[in-house]
Amino acid sequence: MGLSACMSNPATGERRFNLMSMDQEIQMGREADGQISETMGLYPDEALQTYVSDIGLAMGAASEWPDLPWTFRVIDDETVNAFALPGGHIYVTRGILAHFNSEAQLAGVLGHEIGHVTARHATTRMSKMQMTQLGVGLAMMLEPELQKIAPLAGAGMQLLFLSYSRADENESDELGVRYMARMGYNPEALVEVMETLRRVSEAGGGGRLPEWQTTHPHPENRQESIRGHIRDLGPREFRPDGREEYLRRIDGIVYGADPREGYSRDGVFYHPVLRFSLHFPDDWTVINQKQAVISVSPQRDASVQLSISSESSIEAAARNLYDNDRVSGAGLARTRINGLPAGIGSFIAQTVQGPIEGSVAFIDYDTRIYQLIGYSGTSTWPAHRETVNASLRSFAALTDRRAIDVEPMRMDVIRVERSQSLRDIYTAYYRGLTPPVPIEQIALINQLEPESHVQTGTLVKMIR
Repeated sequence: MGLSACMSNPATGERRFNLMSMDQEIQMGREADGQISETMGLYPDEALQTYVSDIGLAMGAASEWPDLPWTFRVIDDETVNAFALPGGHIYVTRGILAHFNSEAQLAGVLGHEIGHVTARHATTRMSKMQMTQLGVGLAMMLEPELQKIAPLAGAGMQLLFLSYSRADENESDELGVRYMARMGYNPEALVEVMETLRRVSEAGGGGRLPEWQTTHPHPENRQESIRGHIRDLGPREFRPDGREEYLRRIDGIVYGADPREGYSRDGVFYHPVLRFSLHFPDDWTVINQKQAVISVSPQRDASVQLSISSESSIEAAARNLYDNDRVSGAGLARTRINGLPAGIGSFIAQTVQGPIEGSVAFIDYDTRIYQLIGYSGTSTWPAHRETVNASLRSFAALTDRRAIDVEPMRMDVIRVERSQSLRDIYTAYYRGLTPPVPIEQIALINQLEPESHVQTGTLVKMIR
């Protein structure tokens, strides 16, 4: 088995242990790609999606695996991140696009992620993890082949949180430099990206996805290594970096959190598109995801979760819960919540972590069935019951135009009319207004310092 699982990789030239065939990698990536597109959402700008995809497809075709079903997508997320799935699925967030300043920098990150795919880093690490868990003797007993691979096939979203090693990162940097050079991009742009990522890491941040430094560690240690790979290329001529073309492409992109997808204010969660509001318990942490909104108590021993049921009636949605063998309860009592048809009930469920107890509400509103579940462990539920039930009963239709008509911040690419410092440009741009972001953030996305001198005619990114 060990001999058959070791194969020479055309991208790296090395023989590495990998339990998965490329066909299995493609299948795994295809399944996870559907999950990611559905749960995280794609940025709704077809022109930008096409622009990123065209660059990525050209680079994928120039790699050692040109026949992979390469796909390149922009995720609608504010975090600064990019990641790859086995089989050729590459993602960049709108958050990281906001921090690039040229097409060459975008190509550098795409090339780096392509390197993770062509070097088969994810499935090689997963194969090693599998062998560690099973042990060599047990693995040899797990014939046939499908049994050996089955635990990996359901990895899905877990691939997002698979951290690469320092060696993997350095190898992907080397491959990224190779692919950039093949396409005529100056690989120095990848050095610039690493410096920006170092600054972003120091500034901190948050969001739904793992940050770049979680899955791609050590950006601050790699600039010199990348320059070494560039020197190994020898003298070359490169195309222009495509700065103006790139900045025009991201002009108007959403920056930061998008309130159209839901936002919290003064203890109330509002969704302006679906037009509802909900009071989560005070001091609870609210996590807004594409398919659910989750609130967690400060002690992390209770939760309230809101989602949309796939069923078309309150009764059908309730059956999905109460027909589960691990769930017991008296069923629903029909009522109205803030004028909306609803059903409320209680339940006890058996979970791997032990029994939980809670309340549930199903609300029929605007052709959708909203499902609200609040729960805690059976021993702590009495302390949370009243607070949770009040939250479930706070669901209401949203009619306040001030809450409905909110708009996100967007990037505004402007041309500097006269030579001056970035700070002076910032002051003039927001004169008479309260700046939505500090000068340090403007400097970061422009890869400058606040006192940097900007020449006449230069394009600069501001936030409106």
